[in-house]
Amino acid sequence: MLWYIVKRELFEQVNSLRFALAMLLIVFLMLVNAVGHIDEYKTRQAEYGQQVSAYSARLEQNSNNLYNLVLDGPGELHKKPSPLSFCAHGSENNLPKFASGKRAGWGTHYNVSGIWRLKYSGFPSIKAKDIFPVFLKIDWILIISNVLSFLALVFTFDAISGEVEHGTLRLTLSNAVARRTVLTGKFLSCLISLGAVFMSGVLINLLLLYLSGTLQLNAEEWSRIGGIFVVGLLYIAVFIALGFLISTLVNNASTSLVILLLIWVIWVILVPSMLGTIMSGLNQPSIRRGPSPVYFRRSGLQERYIARGLEDEAPIRERPPTPATLLWAEFLNEEAREGARLQKAYLNAQINQIQIAREFNRISPTAIAQYAIESLAGTGFQRHLNFLKNAERYADAFNDFLISADRADPDSPHVPFVREGMSDKPVSFESIPKFQDSVRLGDAFKGAILDVTLLLLFFVVLFATAHVSFQRKEI
Repeated sequence: MLWYIVKRELFEQVNSLRFALAMLLIVFLMLVNAVGHIDEYKTRQAEYGQQVSAYSARLEQNSNNLYNLVLDGPGELHKKPSPLSFCAHGSENNLPKFASGKRAGWGTHYNVSGIWRLKYSGFPSIKAKDIFPVFLKIDWILIISNVLSFLALVFTFDAISGEVEHGTLRLTLSNAVARRTVLTGKFLSCLISLGAVFMSGVLINLLLLYLSGTLQLNAEEWSRIGGIFVVGLLYIAVFIALGFLISTLVNNASTSLVILLLIWVIWVILVPSMLGTIMSGLNQPSIRRGPSPVYFRRSGLQERYIARGLEDEAPIRERPPTPATLLWAEFLNEEAREGARLQKAYLNAQINQIQIAREFNRISPTAIAQYAIESLAGTGFQRHLNFLKNAERYADAFNDFLISADRADPDSPHVPFVREGMSDKPVSFESIPKFQDSVRLGDAFKGAILDVTLLLLFFVVLFATAHVSFQRKEI
């Protein structure tokens, strides 16, 4: 009986005007998405290629002297554009696109340059638009979260209330059909019909991108596209369940439609925007005013020289290293550690602010779906956090390489990171570790698991409530 109801409802859905209009609308939007993505992605890929070439040239140029690598490091570490950005743009224009190195010079009676260290690219002035749903780009998120959620309500607003008005539901239930069977059959027919609309748009979108030569994906990226499709279906199921719930609570289809539209506006438009505006104004990370601890260490260096009787000495290339050389090495390492700690603390304050706002924003299933799709597509805030982790791992590997390369030189005093204490010989360019940014499949699915779980919870609660409401409804 269940599948009989599914086939009957599905036949009615597919032959309805709203199904035809839904199909045309989704296919059109997917075509626009593909056409807009082709040129944009090629441009971003070309820019990234130039940045990687400049990065390699800089490393090769500095490889003629090991200490040049100590001072200048690898330079800027650029984030690789996601090939799945057509699925989720992820406010990429509002997020940093690279992490850079930083060094500074100063002098007393001895001039010295600070060593390269990773500078965490912080976020520009954090506003709601940086971390919450943005509906300016026609990507899959826009199509799923706005259009398909609206269509789900259009398909379901009269599923129960409309049949109550026309008396057809009483006729159906007079055939000794369980109410849960009727509700489940109607739900499955709506999900299948909207899933077919979604699938048609996706296939046309991917086919156009493939024929243009833009879509060249590996197995992991195809897996992430499959994950995005599943998230989209789950999100659609949430709004189908919502439509059935409201349709079981009222006896008039027009009333059901008005209520559903109001909920849709609040859930999809207002809640993300209002919470973004409110939360982005709270918990602003404080910016240190005045001299940093590094400044005080630097200004006290002269006193430390005097205290050790080294006021007239400067580091020299000598084995074993002189006390002055060891003192500068101590200071340079202190400064590097303190500078990294201060920058990381400020970056963490920014990240915590955004994380708190995102947690509040998960009241809306639209924001939940966006976060899940962005994680799987390799864009947005979670992707940037993964990029920073990649940059941190590379910076550690690069510094380890400098130490090992210095130890390989028998003529070096082996005192990092003072010029007079390190090797000044060339190193092999091929042996220098290169930064390779990528989205790991495990990280992508790990970042999405919480949001997928929340979407599933939304669906279970709404569908279970709709079931209870339908069981108690008087026909």
